[in-house]
Amino acid sequence: MKDRIITINTIEDARNILRQIGVSSQGIEVMAPKAVGRSLLLHNIPTGAANILKQEALIIGADVAMSKGIVEGEKKMTNLLFMGGANKLLSLITRMRHYTSMGLPEIRSNLHTFRNQLLYWSLQDKGQDYMPKIMGILNVTPDSFSDGKQHFNTAEAIKHAFLLIDEGANIIDIGGESTRPGSSRVSLEEELARIIPVIEGIKIKSNACVSIDTYKAEVARQALTAGANIINDITALQGDSEMIKVLQDFPDSKICLMHMQGTPETMQQNPTYANVMNEVIDFFIERIEFCRNHGISINRIIIDPGIGFGKNLEHNLTLLKRLDELHILGCFIMLGASRKGFINKIYPSAPQDREPGTLATTALAFQKKIDIIRVHNVKDNVQFLQLLKAVETAPMEI
Repeated sequence: MKDRIITINTIEDARNILRQIGVSSQGIEVMAPKAVGRSLLLHNIPTGAANILKQEALIIGADVAMSKGIVEGEKKMTNLLFMGGANKLLSLITRMRHYTSMGLPEIRSNLHTFRNQLLYWSLQDKGQDYMPKIMGILNVTPDSFSDGKQHFNTAEAIKHAFLLIDEGANIIDIGGESTRPGSSRVSLEEELARIIPVIEGIKIKSNACVSIDTYKAEVARQALTAGANIINDITALQGDSEMIKVLQDFPDSKICLMHMQGTPETMQQNPTYANVMNEVIDFFIERIEFCRNHGISINRIIIDPGIGFGKNLEHNLTLLKRLDELHILGCFIMLGASRKGFINKIYPSAPQDREPGTLATTALAFQKKIDIIRVHNVKDNVQFLQLLKAVETAPMEI
């Protein structure tokens, strides 16, 4: 599925998109300001259909960008950018109802879908009440990339969990197996021995929301039985075929589906995408459909684009820049970028020295209205978000 609603944040981004479409240099300067915002990008539209779409868009006060040479019939196909919003798109759909050739009926049907998605997206604007939840990371492992061995002891892990809660964490994400690049797997018995006592220790003293970071169905089952609330599965239910049954057996639980190319052992060995945003969204469309076909409602699903999981620096930056496009899927969204290696590629630093870079990703998540932010340093991120919120809600005077 290549056709997409895209968010264009700046005039320079708009110029780049228009250049890729093949718009003339003069057309780029005229249309770039119009393209900033949410636009509809269609691929491989035949010449005749493109010219009709352009003509009809201009009549209703919208605009269409397409490759130079299309008007003259010098090219057979073009990518096309519709600029005009949901209401103008409805007007275009209405005007197209009499066209019966050149693939226009099929295009019109697709436009209906995209208008509904634009309307849904607009409803996702969180407004004054928006504040992301903070998920505090608790790795009960000897080899996690940032905090391995720090909380490997059960008592220390429980103590740290309550510290994270006191600092403002809304969710505690407990992991008993490292998923850093090149990490090795641990046995079911070892993972259970690491995490179950910690969950029980937290739940005896509090009603804190607990997430279990695992792809093993039996670990998830025992964790939910012990009181966990969320399964955080880096394989998006592909690592263990029994995981979907666990979700069916615990109907109050939520599931976080993460995108990953490859496995933790191999994922950073030359990750390759034709278009990383398209492929991540297509992956989630399929995974969400899988869940719904097995009785898992959309309000139980959280999606995580998997920063650093089978992505190079360019892939990670593209996903961060376009995070808000994930809202169109209708799920809760989680961002986990804390202390990850892509920060080191921009500013060489050890994991524990990447808090400033982490806070930059938290700012992006806040700007793009992401629901959950997964971090190591809860205190700094909570303070950071509270200041952003205070600025956002400060009164304006004229």
